[in-house]
Amino acid sequence: MDAGYDGLNDRSRFDVWTRIDVRYRDLDLMGHVNHAVIVSYFEQARNAILGDLPLAPDAGMVLGELQIRYLAEIGRDDSVDIGTGVARIGGKSFTLGQGAFVENGCVAICLGTLVYISRDSRRAASLPSAFRDRLSASLIE
Repeated sequence: MDAGYDGLNDRSRFDVWTRIDVRYRDLDLMGHVNHAVIVSYFEQARNAILGDLPLAPDAGMVLGELQIRYLAEIGRDDSVDIGTGVARIGGKSFTLGQGAFVENGCVAICLGTLVYISRDSRRAASLPSAFRDRLSASLIE
């Protein structure tokens, strides 16, 4: 694994979980979940942490970078458990680490960097201390 991805394929690293049941429409012609659908699974699971963050009324978050490593197929009869945690906290951005798991193990890992922005200037802004504190509570150790 490359640096940054280290440990994201280990279920024990995560405290926040989202279960997603595969739908028929998620499948491609090969009979497994399409790679683009897996992006939406990770997006849905990110909300388990993002929804609890104290976002100021004049601020927002945008996705600055997304990296996904696909490790195995997800099939029609699978349920996907996605673990989400904070991998890095910077001055104006933070990175969430995620692992997608089915019964047989890890099928994909993801790093998503979100940038805290001012709604007025549309530019990156410093993470407020209360926001940073909440992120710290979900750091992947």
